[in-house]
Amino acid sequence: MEPRVHPVSSTDGVTLTVEEYGSPGRAASVVFLPALGVPVAYYRPLFRAWMLSGRHILGVELRGMPQSPVADLRRDSFGYAHLVREDLPAVFTDPAVAAADRIVLVGHSLGGQLALLSGAARTVRPDAVVTLGTGTSSPFARSGRLARAQRAAGVRFVGAVTCSLGYWPGHRFGFGGRQPRTLMSDWGYEARHGRYRLRGDRTDYETALGNLAVPALLIDIAGDRMITRSAVDHLAARLPADVDRATVDAVPDHFLWARRAPEKVISRVESWLTSRGL
Repeated sequence: MEPRVHPVSSTDGVTLTVEEYGSPGRAASVVFLPALGVPVAYYRPLFRAWMLSGRHILGVELRGMPQSPVADLRRDSFGYAHLVREDLPAVFTDPAVAAADRIVLVGHSLGGQLALLSGAARTVRPDAVVTLGTGTSSPFARSGRLARAQRAAGVRFVGAVTCSLGYWPGHRFGFGGRQPRTLMSDWGYEARHGRYRLRGDRTDYETALGNLAVPALLIDIAGDRMITRSAVDHLAARLPADVDRATVDAVPDHFLWARRAPEKVISRVESWLTSRGL
């Protein structure tokens, strides 16, 4: 089944794209945010399987990706604050999203960070937040001196290349796709310091996260080497004590579970949503 595609205009005229699967029903609708550099089309096996379980799904193509391109990443740079304060509110006003009585904001990796940050700052008002393979990129969450040193070196490398070129050519390095300097600056700050500070945004996001007012479930993928359980632990420690946690034994990879074993993740999320009356 092909999705229904909805163009959404953000505040500066960039056209975002929302793919819709199924129709609103008695259960809450899911708004899904992808990982860094991953097009929403990658998740179509996940969306189709989830729709068949009876859930209404709306997948968002993040700014700069193939269905919502930005031609010049050096000139038209953007960061987390733009996504959290401009793009996501625009998505929530789209009729396909606004028609839902209740919304669960679900994000994978970076998408989970954006879901938590926007929910904590209340730039959008979901009824719950679910993160999948979302955690800190900080070396602090790595076990052992060698692992911490390797992660720290990787973070420095990303920063150095981005500063040199004026953007991050992740398509050449196998991480993150082509991304603007501001966004990678936000990513790098959290990776270096283990806390959020968004360029152009004076909000104290660490305090906001600690006061997150909606139910949240953080899921880690067993065997995920990019975002380990300890990386999720690090992020969870910055949230209210009553956030829920789960580990899903799917494909042991940061990305492939979404295409090869989506049902395992769907089952765990659906169990939690049912317990919450969503």
